[in-house]
Amino acid sequence: MARGSGLRLMRHGFGSRRARIGLGFFFLVIVTAFVGVLHFSRDMRDQIQALSTANSDSTQWFLAQSEVEMFALRNAVMALNADPDGDLEALRNRFDILYSRINTVEFGQNFARLRQEPAVAAALQSVKTMLVDAIPLIDGDDATLRAAVPDLLDRIEAVAPDLRTISLEGITHFSQTSDARRQTVVATLDELAGIILLLFIVLAGGVLFLFLTIGSIIAQRDSITLARNRLNALFETSIDAIVVADHRGTIRNFNSAAERIYGYTRAEAIGADIRDLLTPPERLEAVEALLERLRRGEPLVNDNAAGITQSRALHKQGHTIPVEVSVSFNEDRDGHLLVAYVRDVTRRVETEAELIAARDRALEGERAKARMIAVMNHEMRTPLNGILGTLDLMQHGAPSAEQGRYLTAMRHSADLLLHHVNDVLDASRTYNEQVQLNLTPFDPAATIRDLLDGLRASASQRGNELTFESFGQDDRLLLGDVGKIRQVVVNLVGNAIKFTQDGQITVQLDRIGRSGLIELQVGDTGTGIADQDLDRIFDEFVTLGSFFDRKAEGTGLGLAIVKRLVTAMNGEIDVVSELGEGSAFTIRLPLAIADEPASVAAQDLTPATALAHHDDRHDDRRILLVEDNEINRLVAREMLKSYGCVVTEAVDGMAGVEAAQHHPFDLVLMDISMPRLNGVDAADRIRAGDGANAATPIIALTAHATPEDLARFRAAGMEDALIKPLDRAVLKALLDRHLARPAPLSRPRPASDLASLLGADAAADLLDRVRRELDDGLARLSEAPADMEPDDLARLAHKMAGSAAVIGQERMRAALARLETGFRAACTPQSRETMRKDASLLRATTDCTKLQIRT
Repeated sequence: MARGSGLRLMRHGFGSRRARIGLGFFFLVIVTAFVGVLHFSRDMRDQIQALSTANSDSTQWFLAQSEVEMFALRNAVMALNADPDGDLEALRNRFDILYSRINTVEFGQNFARLRQEPAVAAALQSVKTMLVDAIPLIDGDDATLRAAVPDLLDRIEAVAPDLRTISLEGITHFSQTSDARRQTVVATLDELAGIILLLFIVLAGGVLFLFLTIGSIIAQRDSITLARNRLNALFETSIDAIVVADHRGTIRNFNSAAERIYGYTRAEAIGADIRDLLTPPERLEAVEALLERLRRGEPLVNDNAAGITQSRALHKQGHTIPVEVSVSFNEDRDGHLLVAYVRDVTRRVETEAELIAARDRALEGERAKARMIAVMNHEMRTPLNGILGTLDLMQHGAPSAEQGRYLTAMRHSADLLLHHVNDVLDASRTYNEQVQLNLTPFDPAATIRDLLDGLRASASQRGNELTFESFGQDDRLLLGDVGKIRQVVVNLVGNAIKFTQDGQITVQLDRIGRSGLIELQVGDTGTGIADQDLDRIFDEFVTLGSFFDRKAEGTGLGLAIVKRLVTAMNGEIDVVSELGEGSAFTIRLPLAIADEPASVAAQDLTPATALAHHDDRHDDRRILLVEDNEINRLVAREMLKSYGCVVTEAVDGMAGVEAAQHHPFDLVLMDISMPRLNGVDAADRIRAGDGANAATPIIALTAHATPEDLARFRAAGMEDALIKPLDRAVLKALLDRHLARPAPLSRPRPASDLASLLGADAAADLLDRVRRELDDGLARLSEAPADMEPDDLARLAHKMAGSAAVIGQERMRAALARLETGFRAACTPQSRETMRKDASLLRATTDCTKLQIRT
């Protein structure tokens, strides 16, 4: 480790030294360039100044030479004036030279600003005028020129001061201009030098930045190399297969996990086509679609948010394996890439298959349990119905004292057996369904007191004293499920009776405060419960004893049901017990305060006491009893006859439908499980037809009492359900509820009554008249104009309903009554149109020519 660190430090020191040498050389170059720029700038300034001076000197020399040429011209004129025969060509040459110089001053670009000076302009004009005026003389013949020499001399002498002015002013002007231009050039040169220096500085900064950037690039390259090495390590050590392919499907990379999953080596895989090597035939289309999307540069579309799909992969040995695949698109210098992450999920799939198989076995077990309970529900309750019903009939037949004792013993055994069956069924329902609460106002003290009155006889048979105590000043009604509270109390008191002999059983009710919370305690002086058993007494089928030596009958379900019901009511249950001393169960239920008056308490009674009015009879009410079990028919028939009912029996659903089609009844008791046609289908046929019992109440007579069953019965047209085994009080309550209306005096007369009253011919004539009236009236209702009053249509429907009732067409009467109600309530054109369509539908579905008088 120390040796490695030293090497790194040496490399770092060497790198730093090289960087310092490079920076020093860089600054040396910068300083040398700066000195060179200054030297170049100074040299350039000297040269430009020299050039500027030369140019100024040349211009001033030109002006001075013009004055010299003037003097030379004057000398030539003076010479001719002294010697008239002198050389005229010399004069003419001097004139041309002077004229040329003056012409240059007048029109030359270098003298443009000089000409703008007022003194120069005036002098130049004077000289120019003199020269122009002298041109005819100079260009004339020799005699004229010789004659004009004196005058020409005077002219030259006159403008000599003007030319002197031009020369002096020019010298002054060009000196100033040359100085200003030289200063401008120098300033421009200084600016150029500054710009060059700035460029050097920028260049130096750029070179320095480039140097630093190169260092950063080198560091970044090292970082990229390190990251690439890490990625390669991750690529090779990944537990998932990673396969990289290009847009043509050629495999570009293949890690070690892929070698393990697919069975191919890296050398075998790289360069091969992913479709031929790794893809099963059923997945070729999906892989080809991915590659096509990759070639087009389209984004990847995942089937789920995680981007993981279930698929299958082709192994080298030819079999397929279940895998999870996650695909992404990437790219490098050669183009787009497809990266697939593949995980072998063979073991998980096998585990899931095992779990599914176990679930299926569990569901099949639940279905078998449900079938067993359904069979038990029907097959055990049916004989129990016969036993209990027969015992009830015998007890109401004034038996002797000895027979009464035998009947009581038989009744006790049958009740115990029914209790066990109910426990099993209740446990099944409460543990497989959500407990539904039916909240009603009740007085807890009165309810429990009345309930215990019915249990005292059972307690006395075992020599026990059953007492009830109530505490608390709050006597307001509470809101709770009275049936379930009764079930809890019956189970707890029943347990206390079973496990207590010649002892004391106490039930205490405590109204805690005024919040609605009640505490109910059931204590006994019985055998008690051992400490090790307290934690399991609320489990199913726990009886705390061996199967052969237990002293109390029971299924071990009572306390399990109690626990379930108390929990459903948001309550708590506790137990304290001492073996050999007794037990005490305490229940706390948080109930709401009811808003209803105290008089409601009187209505909270059991069906056997509140609804069974034995003095009320239902004489001559016709009952159709559809039941396949002969004993059940016997029991139900005798109970119904005891209330004065006239019973017609049918042995199955088909016979019940036939009976309902030919005879009117006040009530139909329909068994559910029957051969040929079950009760649900039979009720549906009775409701669907146009027989005399289409509107007759149908009561389900069954051992099936789940909420789903009751909903199915209602859907078939049944109004109520009577649960087996039959109880006289419950049956009486049902008769009171559904036969409370008086016997229908308006029931259509039987055909025999009409014939006897009117005669056969008159009855037939009446039937024809009713047919015509109904046919005609339906046509008027269905074709009624939009402006016809709804009340008129309602009166027409009412009249037709009365005619249908006369001949016993109850279904037609009910339909017309609905039309009457609808027309009376139709207050808008849309609602009237709706009722008209209903009338049209009734007309289309009714053939009035086939209507008959029904009995």
